[in-house]
Amino acid sequence: MPSANRTLAVGAAANWAVFAAYLLSTFFLTPYLVRGLGGTLFGVWAVAEGVVAYFTLFDLGVAACLIRYVAKHHAAGEQAGLNKVVSAGMAVFLAAAGFVLVVGAGVVAWVGPGLERRAGGAADITPFMLLMLANVALTLPLSVFPSVLDGLQRFAAKGALRVAFLGLRVAGTVWVMETRPGLLWLGVVQVATNLLEHAVAGVLAVRALPGLRVGLGLVDRAALRTVGGYSRDAFLAMLAARVANQTGSVVVGWRVGVVAAGWFANAFRLVETGKNALRSATTALTPAASEREAVGDLGGVRRVFLAGTRWALYVVLPVHLGILFFGRPFLHRWLGPPGYPDDCYRAAVILSATLSIGVAQSVASRILFGVGRLRFFARLALAEAGLNLVLTLALVGPFGAEGVAVAVAGPNVLFCLGLIGYTARELGVPLGRYVRTAWLRPLAAAVVPAAVWWWITPAEATWIGIALGLTTGLVPYTIAVGLVEFGGRWRRAGGRLLTSPLVGEVLEVRSTSAGGGSVDRYPPPADLRSPTSPAGGEVENTAASGV
Repeated sequence: MPSANRTLAVGAAANWAVFAAYLLSTFFLTPYLVRGLGGTLFGVWAVAEGVVAYFTLFDLGVAACLIRYVAKHHAAGEQAGLNKVVSAGMAVFLAAAGFVLVVGAGVVAWVGPGLERRAGGAADITPFMLLMLANVALTLPLSVFPSVLDGLQRFAAKGALRVAFLGLRVAGTVWVMETRPGLLWLGVVQVATNLLEHAVAGVLAVRALPGLRVGLGLVDRAALRTVGGYSRDAFLAMLAARVANQTGSVVVGWRVGVVAAGWFANAFRLVETGKNALRSATTALTPAASEREAVGDLGGVRRVFLAGTRWALYVVLPVHLGILFFGRPFLHRWLGPPGYPDDCYRAAVILSATLSIGVAQSVASRILFGVGRLRFFARLALAEAGLNLVLTLALVGPFGAEGVAVAVAGPNVLFCLGLIGYTARELGVPLGRYVRTAWLRPLAAAVVPAAVWWWITPAEATWIGIALGLTTGLVPYTIAVGLVEFGGRWRRAGGRLLTSPLVGEVLEVRSTSAGGGSVDRYPPPADLRSPTSPAGGEVENTAASGV
């Protein structure tokens, strides 16, 4: 199990490193694009991306299915079964890609001209949407290879690949904005780098698993049933998430205006970035849970659930508090235009209610995906999406974008609580144990930065002021986490060291007399001598007993 734990830790670290790279790119590119495109065109872009994002639903949950079954078959040494499942996934993706092109073209032809009129007659919005649609269709079949890498837990290799192509994408974006600014050429950069990245992922997957074979001739009914049964519930969950996550910006743009849609999208992105800080790391939990389930280690699955939640909360709670205490000066420094950051901040505060509970729910979701128990998860997600949509349409009129933020946050909190309770029940973890093991220690440690930041905020809207303010709370928080998690171990380790028979044998005291240089070796006290000491006498081995 130590090697399995190391694999899990490496996977979490690699995924988080990728997230950090994406965070830095977003931090740089968002204000750069807002200024380069202008508030109106940037808002239209946010709406256009929201529309096209719905077609990523034609992943149909197959990627999640492949991660689970690649991990499971690989752990059991079933190469033939692995190849059949991957080939079935490729067949489903190819069919979905054709459907995306046919249906998506009609949707873009209907939506694109309206967005062009809202942008003052910009002529490249419809071609941009068609290009991004083609990107979705072409990427679908190629996405089997990143899924194989995830199932094999080759997160470091995949992470290095993603970071390399992210750098290329950012460089291409800057080049386009400096030479021929516009949505169409930005789309070209996105498509070219994305397709090349997936092609290289295919090479890495074959190198990591030399026995991997993908072909339509390997597809049989059993493999299709396996993919279809798992993917159905995963797809419903994805559909619900897409409604919950993308509808807000579209409705705000439709009812309030494209500028409001832009700042709502940035508020939502700020909170989602906090969630993704941990979601990226928790991705490693799905194949880890599948692997443990495949060998019958259900106790290991429970430990992954509880420990994963606790450590995720240790990271997300200061992020959550940081948005509340430093969100306003951060947005003023980051986005700049008068009024825009204040509007963003009000929506971000409302949306942040989903942050910590959402990350805890993400851990539960990864476990359910890993053990293949998705039916309740999918139904609950659909209920959340339905309530979200009803409240969004009801509140956008009287309360504008802030009403939409409430419509997004409220149902999501209820969904998270319900899913966590269901996961704990399915794994046989009493809720009392879950709260004590996963939540109490992170909440206790989070009191420290909350108290510090309560007294020192608001910070000046400068990067130095924000960084100093954050550091003032994070340093004592890190110490508090160390004491909460490792204080007992440190005390026990110190006790074992002091009671160890070896201590007296190596203790050296240098003389400080005028002659200097002499070394006196002091024998251990009689009650600490080992049974083989020349002084003789058997003593109780307190170190071994852990006292």
